[in-house]
Amino acid sequence: MPVPDRAPQATRPFAGKVAIVTGAGGGIGRALARGFAADGAQVLACGRRPDTLTETARTAPDAIHCLAGDLADLQTVDRLFAEAARRFGRVDILINNAAVYPKQPFLTMDRATWQRSMNVNVLALAECCRQALPFMQRQHHGRILNLGSFAWRAALANGTDYAASKAAVMAFTRALAAEIDRNQYPDILVNEFIPGIVKTGMSDEGDDAEHVYPGARRVVMLPPGGPHGRTFLRGELHQDHVPSLLGRARRAVQRLLGGKPQ
Repeated sequence: MPVPDRAPQATRPFAGKVAIVTGAGGGIGRALARGFAADGAQVLACGRRPDTLTETARTAPDAIHCLAGDLADLQTVDRLFAEAARRFGRVDILINNAAVYPKQPFLTMDRATWQRSMNVNVLALAECCRQALPFMQRQHHGRILNLGSFAWRAALANGTDYAASKAAVMAFTRALAAEIDRNQYPDILVNEFIPGIVKTGMSDEGDDAEHVYPGARRVVMLPPGGPHGRTFLRGELHQDHVPSLLGRARRAVQRLLGGKPQ
């Protein structure tokens, strides 16, 4: 995987910031951890395997710090944020990237496998948000990106757990954003980020993982008061709600004019 060049100090927008990236042992998580480090952040990278995390940090050992653990066990989340508090005393950016996708038929998937998908893809993500937000509220600044997917809209066979978990990520992100007081905390933004189809351990097709970082960077750099509780597709605001609104408006006008709704 190509390594992002270190930007000049004057153009490193995340200098002095701390980013936590989960699922950082490879694929999208590795690319994001390296990208934020190249842009000046100190990165706390979490993943299951120490060896793959070491490889992630190889390009920037002074900026990428590793914590190995399985997020299916929420004690790993406790250790992750305890390490952030000990080492840095702040959390500016949280990238909830970790996910599992076992690709098994529902009726033959055992209960433990289905539950693990929920634990990693939803419960650990939510717990990371729960522990990151107090840092951000004290700082009056923070960005959370919950990595989502359209798998719940165009669900594939052998993906019931993944589709259900990604629907939950979308709903949770919007509900959590609604709980943050926009007047008191205009510079805390929580959004869903969908990277599109990417070549990872879950997929052999799509873009290379390093192409994801520019879009994530764009969302993290949104100004105070920017979009919040929204979905971004490859860094662009996704307007999936517009057609349904236009359709409802069109039907309402037709009813007022006595026409037959279509």
